[in-house]
Amino acid sequence: MQEAHTLINILILMSLLFVAALSSIAVKRLNFPYTIGLLLVGISIGFLSSQVEMLTPMSEIQLTPEIILFLILPTLLFEASMNIDSKTLFRNLVPIIVLATVGLLISMIIVGVGISAATPLTLGAALLFGALISATDPVAVIALFKELGVPKRLSTLVDGESLFNDATAIVIFNILVGIVAAGTAFGTSVAITGLGQFLLVFFGGLLVGVVLGGAMLGFMAMGKGDHMAQMALTTVLAYLAFIVAEHVFSVSGVMAVVAAGIFASWASSKMFDDSVHGHIRELWEYMAFIANSLIFLLIGLTEFHLFEDLSRYHDHIGYILLGFALTLVSRLVVVFGLTPLTNYVTPQAKVEPADKAIIFWGGLRGAVPLALALGLPADFEHRTLILDMTLGVVLMSLLIQGTTVSWLLKRLNVINVEG
Repeated sequence: MQEAHTLINILILMSLLFVAALSSIAVKRLNFPYTIGLLLVGISIGFLSSQVEMLTPMSEIQLTPEIILFLILPTLLFEASMNIDSKTLFRNLVPIIVLATVGLLISMIIVGVGISAATPLTLGAALLFGALISATDPVAVIALFKELGVPKRLSTLVDGESLFNDATAIVIFNILVGIVAAGTAFGTSVAITGLGQFLLVFFGGLLVGVVLGGAMLGFMAMGKGDHMAQMALTTVLAYLAFIVAEHVFSVSGVMAVVAAGIFASWASSKMFDDSVHGHIRELWEYMAFIANSLIFLLIGLTEFHLFEDLSRYHDHIGYILLGFALTLVSRLVVVFGLTPLTNYVTPQAKVEPADKAIIFWGGLRGAVPLALALGLPADFEHRTLILDMTLGVVLMSLLIQGTTVSWLLKRLNVINVEG
């Protein structure tokens, strides 16, 4: 019985990879974004699994927060961190950090206050939703921009903000969950305590990532000339950084992975020749392809299964539309409100009007908001409403913004998109 169950799981995984490979070929010929195409394929698989008996096992696939946070996210974060241009990143660090921290807080407040005023959610729960939905998801953004061939500086701005924004959202979300669950009233003391906790978790994650990255590079140096061993060590580093940060030191696993990836990329370029760097890059590009393929197919399956019973959304559709509208408004305020300040502080890293428009519209929502919403305790008040709004906003963001970013890039002459 156990053997049959294992065989079915293996067949499902291989089927998903087979579908992902065929979808990749098809959507590229159709000049359609790969990740968005996989989302639609995932929704289609969900529908077929409910109609065709042979595909019934597919309906049992569940996208859990553990799959996203502990399996998929470290792969995508490490690959993005390894491949991001560190010089360009540090040159544009001010606008990236400001958008990812101050910007996320502003977005959280705008969304939270608006949702609190128009829905049954309390202010604390509404701010919690505002925090999770304000994460411009690197799973969605990085894959899309890489595929479209966005110029390096703009790609670094978007990728860098997504990486740091993601960590900020997760840390703030976890802090708010504790505050709401404890029933603590919001006030100055709570804000100060929360800020201190945020700084500890955020910079603690950075420190863990740098220390582990340095240690792993030492082992890689010992294996000089053994490319396979060195590639294996980078894989260990990506997952070890996340696990040690989260479960040993209770700091940000996301920041640990990002710091480890950036540090390892920078240091390895000084220590090893180009062939080593090339092997490592190819490995992580392949792993990122698998991770992206699985996550967007699973998001599509999850969206179908949870929206299958449309009757339960009769009362929530208005809240979903409001949530999506507020995410756009808050994103608009953040990008066009904060970038003039960062342009003034660091004129050498000026964000141009066309770049602002892309950063605004390219702020897609994806797997991370879903992971956070799915991870809410089962007895959390209004959990169903928060989950429904998250699913709805993520779906609208991917289908509306994700399918029109390439058009916007062409209109603004940022890239030359055919078709």
